[in-house]
Amino acid sequence: MVTLSIVLNTTKKPIQNEYPICLRITYERKSKYVSINSILNHSLYKFKCNKNNWKSAAIEDNGFGRYSKNIEDFRTLNSLLADVLTKAKELVKNYKRQQVEFSFENFINDITGKKVKTETKHYTLNSFYTKIINDLERLNKIGLATVFSDAQSQLLKFKPTAKITDVNVKFLEEFENYLRFDRKNKDTTISIKMRNLQRAINLAIDEGLFKRENYPFGEKKYSVNRRLNHKTKKRSVPIDIIGKIRDLKLDRGTGLDLARDIFMFSFYTRGMNFIDIIGLTGANIINDEIYYIRRKTKQTFYIPINEHAKTLIEKNHGKSNYLFPIYNDLIHVTLKQKYTRKKTALKKVNHDLKEVAKLIGEPNINLTTYVSRHSYATNLKHAGVPTSYISEALGHQTEEQTQTYLDEFNKGIITDLEKKIFDV
Repeated sequence: MVTLSIVLNTTKKPIQNEYPICLRITYERKSKYVSINSILNHSLYKFKCNKNNWKSAAIEDNGFGRYSKNIEDFRTLNSLLADVLTKAKELVKNYKRQQVEFSFENFINDITGKKVKTETKHYTLNSFYTKIINDLERLNKIGLATVFSDAQSQLLKFKPTAKITDVNVKFLEEFENYLRFDRKNKDTTISIKMRNLQRAINLAIDEGLFKRENYPFGEKKYSVNRRLNHKTKKRSVPIDIIGKIRDLKLDRGTGLDLARDIFMFSFYTRGMNFIDIIGLTGANIINDEIYYIRRKTKQTFYIPINEHAKTLIEKNHGKSNYLFPIYNDLIHVTLKQKYTRKKTALKKVNHDLKEVAKLIGEPNINLTTYVSRHSYATNLKHAGVPTSYISEALGHQTEEQTQTYLDEFNKGIITDLEKKIFDV
């Protein structure tokens, strides 16, 4: 069992009657000390103290020794010490979850941020994924961290104790078969998992944990492009189905009603993506236009608010500043909280849209928010917009090309053409 404490390290010789403050790690009756200065490397504070200004941890403090109130900025300093203790305890928990054997060397390297010197044969694939995820979360790249987390979950179920060095062509083929036959995944999903694993191995090579000459991906080894059909099937519904969805009588304020409104709003706003819709606030409305920066491509869009979109905004824009009631700023504060809320909301909306399809007598239609985006482009094309201006599906060629043709039509032409599909 590993015991962790924040202590005043009186085993060291004092300097001007002050001792260094350390994290004490005790394992199998042996103890090692790591100075807080080496963990935090703080430019403003030097973590040292004399005995009179230090409060040792009592039993109920769970290892949290701290500065006394006599010290200036004691609250800030103690908060930093508490963060170190929490981080250390979480690190030990991660070792247990990943089935990594505890060692003082690895722990000290991890807590101080030094490069791990452990042999690559002892570094599990699972623990390396955890490191990648933690690094991404520290950079607030929550979406990408979640992609790695999803892949990690499948790898853990497939081979929980696999080492990084176990990843070879045979491993990849077996993992593909596991995803296909055990998890019932389609090619598109398998492709995402495989490309994610490929990215992880590339990172492992950069960190010296995987030999470049053993790289298992490529045309002559395991080729994702050759083995898997990773293209998403295009889906759209004809304009009469759009009309049925719009005219369906639903109880106001229900999940089905909200899902239908989001679907139709996307259709009326040139196929706006779900993530962009739920992030809209009153600040995005400028001079009867919706101004927003698309999350996926970082491009700027100005979309005229037609009467249909305006009705949906007035219906759903209530007490919250958001145009649609998905986020709550009192609850969804951090990027991670918002990302999690987005995922659960999208899953619920798409589930409800399938119920909507049943209610309009079309149970075989796999209705999703993506269908609305593609239906806008396809029906606009059928309304007479030349293919030179409207791609087969909005955004399925380059986003720059798509925005170019929309910009050209913004002078009124596209608005007139949109009436052919909006006013059905």
